[in-house]
Amino acid sequence: MTPSFGVHAHSMSGVVNCGMQQFRLALAGVLTCGLLTFGATRGSATQSSVAAPEECTAQSVANGVNAAGSSRVVVVAAYGCEGSWAYLWADVNVGTETIGVTMVLKWRPDLNRWWPTDRSVTCVEGLLPETIYRQGCFSN
Repeated sequence: MTPSFGVHAHSMSGVVNCGMQQFRLALAGVLTCGLLTFGATRGSATQSSVAAPEECTAQSVANGVNAAGSSRVVVVAAYGCEGSWAYLWADVNVGTETIGVTMVLKWRPDLNRWWPTDRSVTCVEGLLPETIYRQGCFSN
């Protein structure tokens, strides 16, 4: 004879089913958040490769910096582009001073030009192409 604790087997399965349902809902929520995050990351990577510029020259990258207005490129020491990303090593005039800078730029199809980014936000491993990350994120 099975001991009785005041709970019928039928009502216990309801508790187990309810617990499993809550677990499944929680798991579904976690997976949905993960997929949304992954999708947002992948979406921006896909978008940037579709909107890649036709021209990657020292002048086109420097023109983007100059158009942003915070500094003026005097000399380009090195640059490179991959997809919709670029890096620039240059001497720029800021006010009355000339300083050496390293910049990461992103192609802006709405402006039809390269545009400087905030490296503290942009320089994330996996976000940028490896060459741009290596050359644009680890100096001054």
